[in-house]
Amino acid sequence: MRGVRAAPAALALLLAACATVADRRAERPASEAGVAFDAAGERGSYAVGLADPAAGRALSVDDPVRVASISKLAVAIGVMKLVEQGQLDLGRDVSLYLGWSLRNPTYPDWPITLRHLLGHSSGLRDGDDIYVIPLGGSLRETMAKPEAWGAGHAPGRYFTYANLNFPVVASIVERVTRERFDLWIS
Repeated sequence: MRGVRAAPAALALLLAACATVADRRAERPASEAGVAFDAAGERGSYAVGLADPAAGRALSVDDPVRVASISKLAVAIGVMKLVEQGQLDLGRDVSLYLGWSLRNPTYPDWPITLRHLLGHSSGLRDGDDIYVIPLGGSLRETMAKPEAWGAGHAPGRYFTYANLNFPVVASIVERVTRERFDLWIS
């Protein structure tokens, strides 16, 4: 089986689109996109915010975006299928999958595993300036920033909800499957 098929992925997209967006647009200038489905297919879509804040380029419905927190369920299901197939190991140092060292700078000798990433105990943390990897941004460069990490707890020792865990997981899936994550998970 190539990955998670249409039903769970469509459910994730549908649930992400169920959030009320009209009120949130006025509250904060963050970039976001949404799509809604009915039995006949796509019913509507929207995009608001900037795809490239540095250049001032507006986000369009054709720009790739992450599905948000509900996508974590679909990602975890997909990862567990790869674990069942023997392609991934929850306890293995993810640096071996990534091809570069992923370490909390405060704990450079502590490996980070898929179990840590999926369970929000990797040491990564969301901050004011670091919440997601911007379009065109580099995962490796973002992970090298000290502000992406919590200094007080070693990997596997403390739960801190962090969206940053999941771009790392997606990159691992891409390296293992040799397929772009969004195509593999659909």
